Amino acid sequence: MDLKTKVQFIKGVGPKIAEKLDKLGVKTVQDLLFYFPRAYLDYTKITKIGDLESSDIRTRTLGEDQNQNITIKVKIINIANRSTRRRKFTITEAMVADESSSIKVVWFNQPYLAKMLSASRELILNGKISFDRFSGQLQMESPTRTNYPRIVAVYSETVGISSGFISRLISNSKFLIPNINEYLPEEMIRKNNLMGIQQAILTLHQPDNSASIKKARERMAFDELFLFLLQKQLLKNDIQLQQAPAMKIDQNFLQKFVASLPFELTAAQKKVSWKIIQDLAKNKPMNRLLNGDVGSGKTIVAAFAAAVAVKNGFRVALMAPTEILANQHYKTLSKIFKLHGASVGLVTAAETKKLSAISRQLSADILVGTQALLHLKEPIGDLGLVIIDEQHRFGVSQREALINSKFQGPDPKKITANNYQPTANFRPHYLSMTATPIPRTMSLVVFANLDVSVIDEMPKNRKKIITKVISPAARQKAYDFVEAEAKVGHQTFVICPLIEDKETIKSNLFDEDKKTVVKEAERLQREVFPNLRIAMLHGKLKSQEKEAIMTDFKAKKYDILVSTSVVEVGVDILSATVMMIEDAESFGLAQLHQFRGRVGRSNMQSHCLIFSSSNSENARRRLSYMEKISSGFELAEKDLQLRGPGQMYGYQQSGFWDFSFADIGDRIMIERATEAAKSIASVIDKYSELKKKVGEIRKHLE
Repeated sequence: MDLKTKVQFIKGVGPKIAEKLDKLGVKTVQDLLFYFPRAYLDYTKITKIGDLESSDIRTRTLGEDQNQNITIKVKIINIANRSTRRRKFTITEAMVADESSSIKVVWFNQPYLAKMLSASRELILNGKISFDRFSGQLQMESPTRTNYPRIVAVYSETVGISSGFISRLISNSKFLIPNINEYLPEEMIRKNNLMGIQQAILTLHQPDNSASIKKARERMAFDELFLFLLQKQLLKNDIQLQQAPAMKIDQNFLQKFVASLPFELTAAQKKVSWKIIQDLAKNKPMNRLLNGDVGSGKTIVAAFAAAVAVKNGFRVALMAPTEILANQHYKTLSKIFKLHGASVGLVTAAETKKLSAISRQLSADILVGTQALLHLKEPIGDLGLVIIDEQHRFGVSQREALINSKFQGPDPKKITANNYQPTANFRPHYLSMTATPIPRTMSLVVFANLDVSVIDEMPKNRKKIITKVISPAARQKAYDFVEAEAKVGHQTFVICPLIEDKETIKSNLFDEDKKTVVKEAERLQREVFPNLRIAMLHGKLKSQEKEAIMTDFKAKKYDILVSTSVVEVGVDILSATVMMIEDAESFGLAQLHQFRGRVGRSNMQSHCLIFSSSNSENARRRLSYMEKISSGFELAEKDLQLRGPGQMYGYQQSGFWDFSFADIGDRIMIERATEAAKSIASVIDKYSELKKKVGEIRKHLE
């Protein structure tokens, strides 16, 4: 048996159990050894029963510490089973004691324990302590047990595969751990004071103490960050080996372009725009992320970059995640570039059906579209700049497919003028945009392959959006406010988490009471606002229907738009002054902030009214941050603390994987891993085991 041996050939497994292990991602012995515990039961930290009685356990069992496990070392005084009449199940009750006091222990539906655990038996129990109001005494419920002080690894289970079974399999396979080659360079391990990989793996499965677990987890956390960042750095290095057209910067043209805009640029927009223009002047591909809060003016900055590319004779492709956003970018850029003689085309699923129009669209200087841009029959010729909005909504392969659109037969004069050599490997300049505020530490990891620019200033005429969490008792007042706003020509968004009624969709059990767009739109029209004009918008509508609804809403043919998160980004309705969010606990803070950014797009005072059906104190506290914090970047930091990176942004689809050990908020560890990745990327060929490991990861992510 070796590391590549299929698990079904391990003693006691076989084909059927192997199928169950496969559901856990365990196919080989190596997979098994890298299947780490999700938690540990610590039977070494013994608490005296007498200390529990003298503590504030009665308060704590009702408060935030109620999930804390306690370990006690005891002798069984007596143990017996009793049956309940109503539910007909067995309760095993035992009285146990140590030298300080005694306590009752209960197990449910485990009658065999009464015979297994006889009186006078000594053992160690680990479980939660609760206060039984009927007896007025403390008790321990459903504890786990062991015979001697130790730390026990707990593994994630599946049907037919218990944590104990996995632990036994690993014990029978641990003799192969020495066959796992160290892939980190020796000097890197020494510099960062890390455990060796073999010792770390063995320690995580069979730890001696909590200190050794901490050290082993530190090694694995470093590995996760380092290997992820190394992938990013290698990609960055590869891009810099390619060529892009070095564009000439015409100062007079840029001044005229700025003068033609109907508003004054902020200092932040000017600073970021100049940085991007400097990138475009180089013959190495720009690879930059433009991060700006909702309404900070990223589209104009992108227009600057597009203007430079078009002025140099190159074409631009801008890809957006939704048709609504693509249509909005198309209209905005069409107005801007009409004054400069540049054409803008729209490529969406709906537009491509218009066969007479698509050829005209594809010849445009600037192509704006959705994923339909990836399915064109012919590559986009003379492509010098790719802009992708909300890049994390696209997969890595999708982004690369657009970036790698062929550079078809450029004019020889254009090649010479832009210092481009036709024999070189060409890559257009790349600009990514996101309105999703990214916490600083997360940005260092997720966007390590990009240069990051931040627009940290809002236009001068924007007023702070007044945000309130509305209690059920104040709901009618909120409706009265919406009606008053409608009378003066202002419009309202109403956001619901679901589309249809629970009877017609496959919903989560906890979604049964959530508001739906269809039902809420009907209710509001029938019961609340019979005199107002209400429309609804959601992802199941056809493209033409969505576009028509948004066009009519922008033309003020509706007073209220009830929608799902389809309006989360890019919708720009100047007369919308109220954002109502139903079941707000269903969304993260970053997403709520995106919704809030759909209003307040003009100099009119806007409001965000937040409703929640949750009784959770944590949910209420989380939503209260929306009232106190207006900065999307501050809210993103809170969201990261509360929910973690995966839930915040869903970065798995953009090459971001779930970290089991690494803390994305640990700036020191991130900086150490970043430094290591940068130092090793250019000389990785010297380290065969590391290069092999990187290859395995790439294959896994593909």
